[in-house]
Amino acid sequence: MALGHIMLILTLLADGQLSAAFVSTTDEAACETRATAIGAILKSGGANVQQIQCLRGGQQFARFSHATASAAPRFSYELTVQDGVLTANPVAALTDCAAAKTESTANQRYCVSSTQTLVTEAVTQ
Repeated sequence: MALGHIMLILTLLADGQLSAAFVSTTDEAACETRATAIGAILKSGGANVQQIQCLRGGQQFARFSHATASAAPRFSYELTVQDGVLTANPVAALTDCAAAKTESTANQRYCVSSTQTLVTEAVTQ
């Protein structure tokens, strides 16, 4: 799989739903720099930021748009982070997602919604 760098931003919405935003970056250093800046902006704006991670991944997401975020349709995903690699699996609804709470940072699973669509699946080389 050709892996790129993806910043995963998880925030808690007013209804208690976990929301995800995905930002592609050129490398890990660029991701860390942007994560620090974006985290500060979100927190100063009152967003309930749960976590921001810089991960590897082979999927691409549509670009996040601040202008349409509040009115945009939401898409449901089951996210898996295994050994620093993010995989997003689309699900029909959050109720179809069975994320397990784990204490391990090496293996994480989340049920999230996002305004971003999955543009390309992971490519196997």
